[in-house]
Amino acid sequence: MILKSGFFHADPHPGNILICKGSEVALLDYGQVKDLPDNLRLGYATLVLAIADSDPVRASESYRELGIDTFAKCEDEERELLKLAETMFDTKLPPGVTMLQPFSEGSSIKKIGVRAFPEELFSVLRTVHLLRGLSVGLGINYSCAEQWRPIAEEALYLAGRLKGEDRKSKPYKRGFFRRIFRRE
Repeated sequence: MILKSGFFHADPHPGNILICKGSEVALLDYGQVKDLPDNLRLGYATLVLAIADSDPVRASESYRELGIDTFAKCEDEERELLKLAETMFDTKLPPGVTMLQPFSEGSSIKKIGVRAFPEELFSVLRTVHLLRGLSVGLGINYSCAEQWRPIAEEALYLAGRLKGEDRKSKPYKRGFFRRIFRRE
C-alpha cells in the first residue's frame, strides 16, 4: 500500500490485524491511515531498492531525494548511511542479532546525524518498526525491502523512473503473509 498508492495503514500491530478464513488478512482501526505524496512514495521506492541491493550510493541519493538531511561523524559516510537506512527502513536483523540496539557503541545512529526528516515519513518508519516487531515475535527474520522489491520496481516503472530491462524481479504476485498463511 505504501509503494503502490501511498495510502496505507500506519498502525499494523497485532490488535489491528485479523487473519480470516482462506488466509485473507483484514486490517482494523483506521485511526492512523496516511497518504504519502508521490514524490515521497517514489523516493521511498528508490530507497527500498537501495536497501534490497545493499547499494550505499543509491541509499545516499535516496536520502537526499526524500529530504532526509544528514551529516557524517565518520569516514565511510555512504556505508554508514546504508546501515542507517537498513536500521530505520528495513525489518531484517543482521546475522546473529536478536534485538536491535540502535544506540549501542558503533551504531550508525551515532555515526550519522539527522538534521531534517520529513514529517510524512514518520508513519512509514513506525509501520516498518511495527512489522519488524511482529516478525521478531513470530521468529521470522525477513527483509521488507527484499519482499517489497517487485512493488517498488513496479511503482518506479509506472512513473517512468525505471526501465523494464532494469527490473530485477518478476511482477508482484502474492504477498509475504499470504504465502505464509496460505492453505492448500
